[in-house]
Amino acid sequence: MKLLLDEMYAPSVAGLLRDWGHDAIAVKGRADLMGLPDPELLQVATAQGRAVVTEDVKDFAVLNRRISATGQHHSGLVLVDARRFARSAQNYVQVLADALASFLSEHSAMLDGVESFVWWLERPDR
Repeated sequence: MKLLLDEMYAPSVAGLLRDWGHDAIAVKGRADLMGLPDPELLQVATAQGRAVVTEDVKDFAVLNRRISATGQHHSGLVLVDARRFARSAQNYVQVLADALASFLSEHSAMLDGVESFVWWLERPDR
């Protein structure tokens, strides 16, 4: 499964995931994606077969419903609770990258080919 990390995330999160063998890019690491409105970002992600990782739950939930209502699809949404993954925490890059790597390892095969999935990211048990 390929991921596109929304604009609120540091490119270093995607960099760690790539170091671990995952296909991940960050909006902040791509000038062509910076500032795109959410509908366009989701279209780009879908065209590339990427699930969007975001904590912008409100806006992407509306987009998901709108897309579903028209019979279209997207490549998935991985929703992140900002309270569980506080970007202000000193180790947030590592914590988020660990959680995403765990998600990919545990659920990627099951979700492969599933259109328009929505998944809440959880912190891995340690």
